[in-house]
Amino acid sequence: MTAITRRALDDPPGGALLWIVVALELLTFTMVFVALAVFRGRQPALFAAGQDALDARLGLALTLVLVTSGALAAGGVHALRRGRPARARRLLLAAATTGIVFVAVKAFDYRAHAAAGHVLGADDFWDAYVLATGFHLAHVLVGIALLFAAVRGLGGAPTEDHETTVAGSALFWHMCDLAWFFLFPLFYAKVVT
Repeated sequence: MTAITRRALDDPPGGALLWIVVALELLTFTMVFVALAVFRGRQPALFAAGQDALDARLGLALTLVLVTSGALAAGGVHALRRGRPARARRLLLAAATTGIVFVAVKAFDYRAHAAAGHVLGADDFWDAYVLATGFHLAHVLVGIALLFAAVRGLGGAPTEDHETTVAGSALFWHMCDLAWFFLFPLFYAKVVT
């Protein structure tokens, strides 16, 4: 099989539209991060009390699951670029499956907090936690769907269309990783005063 050649800078992998969508999503997440940082600074006692109810080990586990999934997705892109679509399919399928593990662990987390009364309306911390991590979770679900679509679309010899689909799916998935890398410390890292 022939490996795919590199694309021109004016024709990015995934297409220009997906890059614009990801840029807008990152801008939206940035606004969320800034709002959380301001809130954290204005209500440190409430934020600290909420953090005490979070399990940092669970947050770290979620981080490791996403990092693993991101590495698998990147491996899928590289495999396709090397002309190995079967390997790319396996890696992308593993990335999507690992993403499902993230969703399952996050659902367990939400359920445990709901049982403890940590839901929307409980206080500002839990409103922020549920809304910010729920917004991220919605993106993870879209990312998983994109990864499965990339797996489904792979077949035969690699083409530019395959590369666009696979690279675009991985790009969106890495945006989910990046967003979590900011959410994790904002919620789980305690400020020492």
